[in-house]
Amino acid sequence: MPLSPISIHIPPKLEHHTISLSEYLEKHSIYDTLAVGAFIFSHSHLSSPSAPRLLLIQRAATERSFPNLWEIPGGGSELGDPTILHSVAREVFEETGLHLSRFVRQVGNGEEYRIGSKDEPKRCVKLNFEIKVLEMGSPVLAGLPRLPHTHAWKRDDGEEDAELFGSDPQSLKAIDVVVDPEEHQAFRWITEEDVAQATFVLKAGEEDFEKRKGTAAGVNGILSLASENQRDLMLAAFDLHNTDL
Repeated sequence: MPLSPISIHIPPKLEHHTISLSEYLEKHSIYDTLAVGAFIFSHSHLSSPSAPRLLLIQRAATERSFPNLWEIPGGGSELGDPTILHSVAREVFEETGLHLSRFVRQVGNGEEYRIGSKDEPKRCVKLNFEIKVLEMGSPVLAGLPRLPHTHAWKRDDGEEDAELFGSDPQSLKAIDVVVDPEEHQAFRWITEEDVAQATFVLKAGEEDFEKRKGTAAGVNGILSLASENQRDLMLAAFDLHNTDL
């Protein structure tokens, strides 16, 4: 018997993103490409009273850009994705093995940056969303083989998905995060304090292509990120998440 598609809740405030990559780039012609990112927190007010933690994944040492640095799950939207919100679900599954179940909010208004070479740069925008994943609310899924990547989309019914896993290390071990070894080498659930103390390669506004090479993973357990803007966006995501607690 085939498994039923996963229902993904989309709040009305995000319905304008239920468009394809082609439609988005047609409306925003200043950009050459679109990327998406996902903020996945370890709990909400429905579960653990401990401090929330954010899921980060570490780029592979073989990556040409920003090797060994930490980031939220995400990547490029593709023409084959039905909508850019589908891009988020696909990227989260490919990079963590987790299944998106609900969009909570958009975080920020979009990060603008350049990709490619200094001689032939492409202008990119990245849309970031706080999401919830099915595995955080289902002990049946935790630790079991991953489900097929199929989703059924529906409007938000206003009901919260109960989250059964908290932020303590023992609970987080039950969440089966599986990174793609070709792109990432590790994952980590980090606190707001970890982010505040993080180091970064690029300062706000910098776009030095040379600085993307030969970066380090950080020392003494200190988080190392690609940019100051990335750190500030993570702190903003914590602030927004904490308003719901």
